[in-house]
Amino acid sequence: MPWFDLPIDALRSYCPEREEEPDFDAFWAGTLAEARAHPLDASFRPVDACLRTVETFDVTFSGYGGQPIKGWLLLPRGR
Repeated sequence: MPWFDLPIDALRSYCPEREEEPDFDAFWAGTLAEARAHPLDASFRPVDACLRTVETFDVTFSGYGGQPIKGWLLLPRGR
């Protein structure tokens, strides 16, 4: 697979060969159905990050199997 030095038009139309297992689509359909079976339960808690131009939030939501996923969300203040 070329990693660089292709013209932009060639990069846009590049489609590598790929091999999928026979149950590829069924696996992902089941995985996504399992993930959607749990409520998202998203929470956004404001955090004072001492940034004047940015609002910061501590974010938590349910991921695969209901496991919590955590991160920070940074937004322009006064957007």
